[in-house]
Amino acid sequence: MKPAPLQAYGQTDRGLIRSENEDNFLVDAKQRVFAVADGLGGLPEGSLASEIAVTELSDWLKHFDPSTEPDFPKLFNRVNTSVYDRGREISADLGIGTTLTVAYLNGKQLVTGHIGDTGLVIFKQDLWRQVTQDHTMAQEMLDRLNPGEEAFIPEYFSHTLTRCIGQTGQIETDVYRETLEPGDRILLFTDGVTKTMQMDEIHEMIFATDNPQAFVKQVISLANERGGPDNITAIAIFV
Repeated sequence: MKPAPLQAYGQTDRGLIRSENEDNFLVDAKQRVFAVADGLGGLPEGSLASEIAVTELSDWLKHFDPSTEPDFPKLFNRVNTSVYDRGREISADLGIGTTLTVAYLNGKQLVTGHIGDTGLVIFKQDLWRQVTQDHTMAQEMLDRLNPGEEAFIPEYFSHTLTRCIGQTGQIETDVYRETLEPGDRILLFTDGVTKTMQMDEIHEMIFATDNPQAFVKQVISLANERGGPDNITAIAIFV
């Protein structure tokens, strides 16, 4: 299948509050693989954890056949082992951890592997939809509610992960498959984006330009104008 033409751009920013940037990202437009990773701030060396994840992805890409679909569960467990082993060396009690969201475009097919609360959203002219589901205590509570039922969810539950890279043993990886259409636009992001703006606002912004670089720079600038409370990473893919 002939690959759909695309433009892509990614950028990361420390924000205004954090002392360091614990996000890392990967953009490989040639092999059509894109990733964001957000190191866990509640554990030591978050920036190292996300860096190891992206480095492992880069090493894997050297031998990846782009005509095949990635085995994301196998790949994520490979990454997990590397992060876990390094974490034991740094802190035997705590370890280190990171989120990871990886997207691969093959023709019109988008395949996404995911763990944590980084995310991927597909935007169409008249609607948007988040493909990934957050692995947080807040989302877990919401999933348990019956239709129409409400519950008080502490704010910090939204940032407390139930699944991440860096855990002991085998990990469970979410894999999503989507069919893209001409004109679709994709955003991979860390939560430094969604802490400062709503997805409806981003939906308007992403169709206001035909330049993914201009869009990403606008997202980062706006996040910082609104206080930059966290590291900000965004990758935009225009199909």
